[in-house]
Amino acid sequence: MSILDIFLRPKAPAPKPCNLRIGPSLDALAPVNDQQGLGGYQLAIEKLLREQAPDRVYLLSDDTNDLSVVRKGLAYLGACFGEIAVCPQLPEAEVAAALGLDVRMYRATLEAPNGDDYGRLIPDRRD
Repeated sequence: MSILDIFLRPKAPAPKPCNLRIGPSLDALAPVNDQQGLGGYQLAIEKLLREQAPDRVYLLSDDTNDLSVVRKGLAYLGACFGEIAVCPQLPEAEVAAALGLDVRMYRATLEAPNGDDYGRLIPDRRD
């Protein structure tokens, strides 16, 4: 390797922060590269549900100033799948409302996502 190779070799691009991370827990979040929220988040959510079938789906953003894709993912989960979402960066009342629950029912469902009341709270959940 010559000295010119060091200066002429293209640098690897710095990794961009992802605006969405999803997973079955805070310790197992995967990045989703869908900066404009054009549908990549939907595919990632479907894959997570299909492959891992988690009790809860965690949604977080690397950019706390832009939670738009977190909100889109939350709306998608609530409308299409009836899954319990956890979005620590959003107000609990907003998450509960997106899932069609009040805060008390949302908290109860978080504590026991597969409990006896779950089917009553979210009757259209697809398995």
